[in-house]
Amino acid sequence: MKLRILVALIVLALIAGVVYRVQNQETGSDRKGGGGDRALSVKTVPVAKRDFPRVIDVPGTLEAAQQVAIVAQVGGTVLRQHVQEGEAVRAGQPLFSLDARPAQARIAQSQAVLGGARAETAEAEQKLERLNPLMQSGYISRQEYDDARLALEAARARAGTARAELEAAQVDVQYAQIRAPIAGRVGRIAVRPGSLVQAGGEPLTTLIAPGALDVRASVAQQDWPELAAARAQGKVTAEVFHDVARTVQAQGELVFVDSQIDAATGTVPIKVRLKDTPPALLSGQGVRVRLLLGTEPNAKVVPEAALQHAQEGAYVYVVRGGKAVVQPVTLLRSLDGEQMVEGELRVGEPVLIEIPQRLKAGSAVKLEGARE
Repeated sequence: MKLRILVALIVLALIAGVVYRVQNQETGSDRKGGGGDRALSVKTVPVAKRDFPRVIDVPGTLEAAQQVAIVAQVGGTVLRQHVQEGEAVRAGQPLFSLDARPAQARIAQSQAVLGGARAETAEAEQKLERLNPLMQSGYISRQEYDDARLALEAARARAGTARAELEAAQVDVQYAQIRAPIAGRVGRIAVRPGSLVQAGGEPLTTLIAPGALDVRASVAQQDWPELAAARAQGKVTAEVFHDVARTVQAQGELVFVDSQIDAATGTVPIKVRLKDTPPALLSGQGVRVRLLLGTEPNAKVVPEAALQHAQEGAYVYVVRGGKAVVQPVTLLRSLDGEQMVEGELRVGEPVLIEIPQRLKAGSAVKLEGARE
């Protein structure tokens, strides 16, 4: 019996010791910051109030404001290449010389045919002139006179045909000398001396005129009403970027909007003309073009990092009374890492931009750097 009592006392003592240590550990952990009631340190930024830009940001492609594809107007063999790729040329400067001998042979042939037709015409005119008084005197029939007159008209027609063939051959000789229609810089040359080209075939090269570039782009049809409203207020300016950092490379103005929506893509084609030509931008380069439509005054703005998403919609954590409070918001616009929102937010109150893993709605928080 005494042994049982002794064992029971030892067990009770052990239990009491364990409870004491657990309580001390919990109390100590609370003091050391390990408890759930300790305020979490959070990073915040205040809700801003300012004018927020209204923009349409779309991809586009640069192209020269004036660009001409050089296509042969007659077929033939390239005899000479007068320019090199990248060379600046003036209007009228020779670019390529084609073999003009076939056209020159046609000129000689047409000249011979024309000479014969002219001789026939002269002979027919003289004959008709002789037959006219004879017909008037009744020495020949009216049919003989009409035959002579028709022979004259046929000779004149053959002369006209020969003259047209001669002129066409002369034009082909001129086309064999391909000249620059505008001043510009020569692009990639697709042929070399000895190449056989066809009339209206693939371009031999491209001339790009110096000066401003254009940006070809398309605007989604849901953005069209806002763009149309901005155009009605005056000119629409634009900014062009070509890097991830969104550094403005050039500025321009909207100069063209198509009159209909492309049914295949659901977009409206547009064109922006740049005011200058920075060396970092080249024709054919892909860029981003931002159309500046105006501003939204007195907008509530928070960083993109502050916006959270759930099935019910977007929300932010706001610090109110030392606690993290969930505040639903409506996202209206986004631009360069900032969000224009609508909701029960007060200007200047802190919103969390980094969300701790243990944070819950109603958790006690303190602003980073603040003393307890």
